[in-house]
Amino acid sequence: MATFVLIHGGGGSSWDWHLLGPELAGRGHDVVVPELPIGDRTAGFAEFCETVVDAVGDRSNLVVVGHSYGAFTAPLIADRLPVRLIVLLTPMIPKPGESPGDWWG
Repeated sequence: MATFVLIHGGGGSSWDWHLLGPELAGRGHDVVVPELPIGDRTAGFAEFCETVVDAVGDRSNLVVVGHSYGAFTAPLIADRLPVRLIVLLTPMIPKPGESPGDWWG
């Protein structure tokens, strides 16, 4: 079975996955639902990535799901961990060279 790593969006929390997590676990998958430090204005993608990597630990067969703003973090995980699949769920996807701060402009 797979390990699903569920990354919440910028306006949410790990609670956003409260229905999907148990559903996946009930089907035999491992589920990791890290709480990103969204409320910490000094935290950026490096800190978000570190939070996810720490939560995953030594698990393998990873399916990383990034929702909305979490889609900025999801691909970064593949640089650090052996990711099998990345799923972007209603992702915020920047244009080349566009920073997250430019998103609202």
